[in-house]
Amino acid sequence: MGMTLIHFLVKSIPYVLSIAGGIIVFDISQDYLHDAGWIDLMDNVAASLLAIPLVFLFYDYSNFLITRRVNKQQRTTLINTLDNYLFRILTQMKNIIGIDRIEVPMQDIKLNYKKLNLDARYLRALRKQLNMLEDLLYKSDKIEVLDPQHTQILSFIAQELNQILNECKYHNSPREIARYMETILSMIDDWFYATGYTTRKKIQRREK
Repeated sequence: MGMTLIHFLVKSIPYVLSIAGGIIVFDISQDYLHDAGWIDLMDNVAASLLAIPLVFLFYDYSNFLITRRVNKQQRTTLINTLDNYLFRILTQMKNIIGIDRIEVPMQDIKLNYKKLNLDARYLRALRKQLNMLEDLLYKSDKIEVLDPQHTQILSFIAQELNQILNECKYHNSPREIARYMETILSMIDDWFYATGYTTRKKIQRREK
């Protein structure tokens, strides 16, 4: 787990106190001591109290900056990968729903459960994407780079996909399947909104 800003600040307290102690010892040696031997001794103590924690503080701060940068890069890469997974899921949804094109946002899509095309190959593709999504969720939980909001949305999408596949296997109620699909489309829309995907795509289109 990477060092957070709060963790870094808490860990820095002993170093800051040591530095403050070094400054106090140095001031005392300069203002209240007159024996050269004692002054040299206290100056050496003050130097140790200042130098050693400064080295560790600099090391921890450098580690904090590096960790934060790595986490940011990992998060960007992970979100882009998840975007691709969710679009693959949308592709299979499009085939099952019978809609030629699914645009973002998707909250206005109304499904006709009587027209669902529950072909086995589409369901196998959904299962494959679900397995990949669950695997990536597990890995992202280990490195802790996703926000809780993102993790919650993805977990809910995975849960609803499982519901669809179980419904197809055990009960095969098109009405229930359509209901799960509407929920997934809404949650994918929430994901793209939370990650700023729609805004990023608009900027990319302008740049082209």
